[in-house]
Amino acid sequence: MHLTRCLLLATCVALTAVAQDKPKEARPKEAQPAAAATEPAPDTANGPRPHTREEVYANAGIKLVNGPTTVTLGQAAELKLPEGYAFVGPDSLDRYYELTQNSRSGNEVGVVLSPNNWTLFFDYDDIGYVKDDDKDKLNADKLMSSMTDNQNAANEARKERGWDELRLNGWATPPHYDAKTNNLKWAINLTSSQDQFKEVWINGSIRLLGRGGVMNVTLVSDSAVFKQAETEADQLLAGGFNYVSGQKYTEFKAGDKVAQYGLAALVLGGGVAAAAKLGWLAQFTAFFGKAWKAVVAALVAVGVGIKKLLNKFTGARPDEPSA
Repeated sequence: MHLTRCLLLATCVALTAVAQDKPKEARPKEAQPAAAATEPAPDTANGPRPHTREEVYANAGIKLVNGPTTVTLGQAAELKLPEGYAFVGPDSLDRYYELTQNSRSGNEVGVVLSPNNWTLFFDYDDIGYVKDDDKDKLNADKLMSSMTDNQNAANEARKERGWDELRLNGWATPPHYDAKTNNLKWAINLTSSQDQFKEVWINGSIRLLGRGGVMNVTLVSDSAVFKQAETEADQLLAGGFNYVSGQKYTEFKAGDKVAQYGLAALVLGGGVAAAAKLGWLAQFTAFFGKAWKAVVAALVAVGVGIKKLLNKFTGARPDEPSA
């Protein structure tokens, strides 16, 4: 992000921008966004613009669930949400993904907004029990090469939609599997054509293995604060995420559905899951098809979308350096 820090989440501000910046009405030359056609214009003459997180999201048509509380993540898991955190549930996910320039795959179960400018996206794939037999065979270089090729192909779809092109700039954290917690983690450096590939975003991916499938968690954060965000996200998941009884990885029984691929496929599949957000998965009848090259993968680039919308709010041009 490298943007001016504020009390609201970057996502929060971005959503405000969209709620106030629909293309149906001409904007003044000054960099002040106009009101959305579906929302009343803020009455700044009689009071300030919405400034709390709840007000901002409500004006954008999104309902938040605030911590401390426990939220459900589909039918397989739940998460304890601490004070200061907020949750976007199923009833508002369509709107949220629309405003962050992402189509939905149908597997999304929620979004967690932290008080420290990072966001977690949750989706659950009921692909079956994923064996971890290849945990010691994860080749980071080969995986990155395949993902880069796939992302280059996916950029053609993004350009057709008028979205930014994305580039992978290597690993921020190479793939690593924790056999004690049955969690697979990695993180990728990501840049966008929106600012001529200057600023680096990091998409952190966590795969929480369960008995009947995988909870896919994506961490979106500014690269400057990624380590802190990663630590906080790990603490949140370690202390608050649980598969419900009967869905834990250790509760596997003979005869349960078993996934047809292992951990390496989950890393590459992170791009496939995102490709679904671009509407590409309908073109494939199997998870990978006949070869890796057949997989048109795309990262979950919600962070880039958020930044683009935030620039609309601040009036910054894509080629201008951020404050």
